[in-house]
Amino acid sequence: MRTWIFLIGLLVPLAIGCGKDGKPGVPSASSRDAVIEAWKAGGLLPSPLTTATVAFGKDCQSGTVNGVDVLLCEYPTVDEARAAEEAGLAWVGDATGISRSADKVLIAAADRRKADPSGRTINQLTKLLMPK
Repeated sequence: MRTWIFLIGLLVPLAIGCGKDGKPGVPSASSRDAVIEAWKAGGLLPSPLTTATVAFGKDCQSGTVNGVDVLLCEYPTVDEARAAEEAGLAWVGDATGISRSADKVLIAAADRRKADPSGRTINQLTKLLMPK
């Protein structure tokens, strides 16, 4: 009986604490969820994301972060995400914004409502994902 209690006590915290990469509390770097968690950890306020239909991605969601429109698209490979950066800039259009890949995720942000006049939010959207 003690063996079972010991094993349960050992395995349950490991199962709860592991992220998608198998490292404690670390979600997969290629996931949209990891991007959102990095933003939240950096003090940004992302809205719930909803499915978005764009010509350059099949697995895309959009929402806002501190009033700035964002689009996050997941791709099967890093190269595909990187190749979509130009199309992401087309999505930004004439607004102030960015289009950048972070591993397998394309991040596009557009300040269409002029919610970020200093550019601080747009800067943080990508800076928070840079390796330390």
